[in-house]
Amino acid sequence: MCLSPLSFLIVFLLGPLNVKGVDWDNVPFMQNYAPLWGQENMQILNQSREVQLTLNQESGSGFQSIHKYSSGWFNMKIKLPQNDSTEVITTFYLISVDGPTRDEIDFEFLGGNKERSHILHTNIFTNGQGGREQQFQFWFDPTADFHDYTFLWNEKQLVFFVDNIPIRVFKNNTDKGGSYPTQAMKIYATIWSSPWGSGGVPINWNEAPFEAHYRGFGINACQSQNPNIEQCNSFRYWWNTENYWELNFDQKQAYNNVRSKYLIYDYCTKQPENLECQGLHLN
Repeated sequence: MCLSPLSFLIVFLLGPLNVKGVDWDNVPFMQNYAPLWGQENMQILNQSREVQLTLNQESGSGFQSIHKYSSGWFNMKIKLPQNDSTEVITTFYLISVDGPTRDEIDFEFLGGNKERSHILHTNIFTNGQGGREQQFQFWFDPTADFHDYTFLWNEKQLVFFVDNIPIRVFKNNTDKGGSYPTQAMKIYATIWSSPWGSGGVPINWNEAPFEAHYRGFGINACQSQNPNIEQCNSFRYWWNTENYWELNFDQKQAYNNVRSKYLIYDYCTKQPENLECQGLHLN
């Protein structure tokens, strides 16, 4: 059972309406991004408005943002690989540095087939500590068309959105002894394979090449040139204003609805005492 059309409409209308005069979907790829690895498996299409990342038996591929950012509304339109994509992992994530003290926030899309549906895997690392996995079933076919995947990150909360529907909220509880992402991060997108993403079911290379498509290369965020995040907490950025410190009533309703129907794994069921696991149902 899907969310009602009214819920979709309400939450869609609550997106970043403050952003005027910029067509973020038509920003060319090379303005903000660069190849990361497997460049031979990356194609820039549609006058630099779309990128295809390919996984074959030789290599996967990926790209990264040119700059680091310390707050913002990070959005990417993604269409996942079609057919049997078991063991294929497509990603969109932010990470500070790949090391023991990194901050990281993840969308990871675990491939599937007719018997095993695709899974939306999310995780958060703060100062190198992860293990905060939450997984969701899709309420649509993520391989049929492009869908919006978004991080809202400010000093009050980190919110994961799918098509402007909030699916996960991570509050800043550092004043109570919790942890929170504070390091400047780059944006990454990759495609690769791992048995971790399929529960050990092997990849079917007869279905290769596996192709993921990305659009929307405008970056609506605060560029950070040093480790100090404070400059990016200014109210001159719309995503830092009070309207974005917590979800509004309609967003909370949509959030509770999607989690009650499509959340299939939550680390908090094993660690309910964790500060970030308290109050996950929003009133």
